[in-house]
Amino acid sequence: MLKTLIFVVAALLVIGVINLYSALNVWGEHGNIHLWWMQIVWIGIGILFLVPLALSDYRVFERLAYPLYIVSILFLIASLFTGHVVAGHKSWLGFGGIGIQPSEFAKVVLILVLARYFANNPQPDGFNLVELIKPILVTLLPCMLVALQGDTGTALFFVLLGVSFAWFGKIKMKLIVIVALMGILAAIFGYYRILSDYQRARITTFLNPTSDVKGSGYQTIQSRIAVGSGQIWGKGYLKGNINKLKYLPEKHTDFIFPVLAEEWGFAGSLVMLALYYALLSMIIEIAKHARDRFGTFITFGIGAYLFWQIIINLGGVLGLMPLTGVTLPFLSYGGSSTISTLASIGLLLAVSRKRFLF
Repeated sequence: MLKTLIFVVAALLVIGVINLYSALNVWGEHGNIHLWWMQIVWIGIGILFLVPLALSDYRVFERLAYPLYIVSILFLIASLFTGHVVAGHKSWLGFGGIGIQPSEFAKVVLILVLARYFANNPQPDGFNLVELIKPILVTLLPCMLVALQGDTGTALFFVLLGVSFAWFGKIKMKLIVIVALMGILAAIFGYYRILSDYQRARITTFLNPTSDVKGSGYQTIQSRIAVGSGQIWGKGYLKGNINKLKYLPEKHTDFIFPVLAEEWGFAGSLVMLALYYALLSMIIEIAKHARDRFGTFITFGIGAYLFWQIIINLGGVLGLMPLTGVTLPFLSYGGSSTISTLASIGLLLAVSRKRFLF
């Protein structure tokens, strides 16, 4: 299991590096190849986190969960007041010329905190609202701070993690109905009172991409064209003209999948999806065989973390849901996201390894 898991992660990283080179290599220009080299550096740093975490006793993070949570909240607050604005989000902190995005690391820390709570507070008959107040509060605090930074997509991701943990920990059916109704009302209120015109345009574009072909619908339409033009076998590596002629925006981050689909076609996309499926399947097996509840909930949290990122990113670029700016694990460019994802894999390996030791 461990060797297979490492192989799958390594395969996704290799595909990501190869695909990123093409995304950054523009015909007739040098492009942004320096970002490709930076991604290799980020992967190296991520592995430096992965290895010690994989060799650690993951149970120590049960004690460290809340201290790490406090640190992550402080970094989110610092980003809100002193952070740099990138893509309209004030969510970056600069250290020696290098920018980090604390919200990416806060996702992993939230997994640890929620895993600790649900592991130590089993409710065989299901949680009621009072019993969920603490996890709701620890989820909403980073969510609100990230929302204040202007990154609504990442803020909603924290909510998804919280809801996933509550579902896995088991909540009472009556509460599910109440939360669903509250969610609908909150969505309606948020659409009209909280979201900016730009964010509402993303939802309108999702419902009707052709309503503004040269404006808010441009990204989704070009993404669909790139994916569809790859057909079965693709146009060939470094030969995707939608990518190379710069019709595809944000192609090294949010829209990295259309680059792969255009050049490698349905066959290449299927290989990538098969690797993701294998990874998530192994995570489920690790969760089943974890030796304690904390290990089970950590594993589930990491699985939910990766699952939602894959679903949200692919759904957005394929026009199946509104765009949110969530990156694709192992493939998209990004220092903070790459390091935090590889760190989560290290925790996953630690849980899997320890089941044979105690």
